[in-house]
Amino acid sequence: MRRNKTISKHLNSRVCYLSIAWTRPNSNEYTKAIEVINDCYRKMLMIGKSKEVFRLPNNKIPHLLSAKTYSEFILAKNNIERRYRRYLKSGGVKLNIRVTTELVPNPKNYTNQNSLPTNRSILVKEKILHHEYYMKNLNILKCELCLEVHIVDDGQPHQTGQQYSCHKCRIRKDPKYFLRNNLHPVWYEVSDDGDFIRDEDGNKVPHYEIPFELKRLSVAEKFLIRRCSNYVPSIHLSNGTFALKGHCVTFPQDISSMCNELPLRKETMVVFIRYLGNKDTSAVYPKSLRVNRKHVLEALIWLKKHNPHYSNISIKESNLDWMQGEEEVSIATNAEKFQTKNLKHIRILSGQEPEYVSPSAQQVDTDSDDFAITTMHANQPNPLPSGDNANIIHSFKNIAQATGQVSQVMNFPPIDHDSPIWYVSGNLS
Repeated sequence: MRRNKTISKHLNSRVCYLSIAWTRPNSNEYTKAIEVINDCYRKMLMIGKSKEVFRLPNNKIPHLLSAKTYSEFILAKNNIERRYRRYLKSGGVKLNIRVTTELVPNPKNYTNQNSLPTNRSILVKEKILHHEYYMKNLNILKCELCLEVHIVDDGQPHQTGQQYSCHKCRIRKDPKYFLRNNLHPVWYEVSDDGDFIRDEDGNKVPHYEIPFELKRLSVAEKFLIRRCSNYVPSIHLSNGTFALKGHCVTFPQDISSMCNELPLRKETMVVFIRYLGNKDTSAVYPKSLRVNRKHVLEALIWLKKHNPHYSNISIKESNLDWMQGEEEVSIATNAEKFQTKNLKHIRILSGQEPEYVSPSAQQVDTDSDDFAITTMHANQPNPLPSGDNANIIHSFKNIAQATGQVSQVMNFPPIDHDSPIWYVSGNLS
């Protein structure tokens, strides 16, 4: 605790003016020396070297601040500027600083002792600028051999498209290591005859991206071209967004024919569709259940050509006859769909039940205490009192009138805004 208090006291204390041995305070020579020190400090901040020059270990004083003579001061200043020019010539990243930065206060900028900055404020600004330099100095590069992404902090700008190899690949010195050991999810270009297309060196042409024929497939289309059905995804509506989550269940199936005859028939697909919709419609139109005939067939053609596990399949277009000649349909609307219970807002949307904006739009029987009032929010419960509740309220009114306690009666609001249910304070309201 004593150490923490000492450190906090030092950080919160004001920075004192620098004492320079070879010049007098408040002289023109002293002011120029302070400007040189702050300029060197700013340059080291711009190239991320301020800690190496001005924050020496064991609390040593930097050479620029501890110079005993003017010649020693100029020598330390020239060493810093030489280091700065050498860094710029190497093409390193430079930070553009637009805020005022000072290592030591300049007497021209401060009117009194209380306006001097604290040691904490100087260190905080220095740390922030050092972090900005470090973030600007980072490069995210992908190794052309192992295809891994690395964060590189080498201080050198890298142009887009420039080849980069990581340290491990440079040590391995085998550019074909990952391809030869089949360590990449990769596919090769194949001609229409089924032969591999080769480059000038006689090597197969690899591709690492997901082909367009497979990338555009929806979830339902992927179900149709899979060779084995070993899980059932449950499609849920989560926060207004369709998501895929749920348990994975394995069902035993006879796959002797379905594995080699694709796309799958609709009746062989094990799909559970939970009610999907919103307050405006009861139809099910999620994009994940969309099926496009062209996409399914082109994906199977590509897989049969490039994937050895699909080389022996038989593409049977008649398995898509359930689409009834349409180019794109939803598998939910063409499969069995579970209907929800007959909710009130569904009845209103379908026109089975009218909807009223206010009680004046209804035909109400004024001779009866029991009448229905409906608002635009049909899915909300109706909190209005029934006829039995109205009789109880009327009995309370009669008791208050008989005992002379009308002034003590609570003022209940009228139900239909036209006919109050009792007197308050002797006046009809």
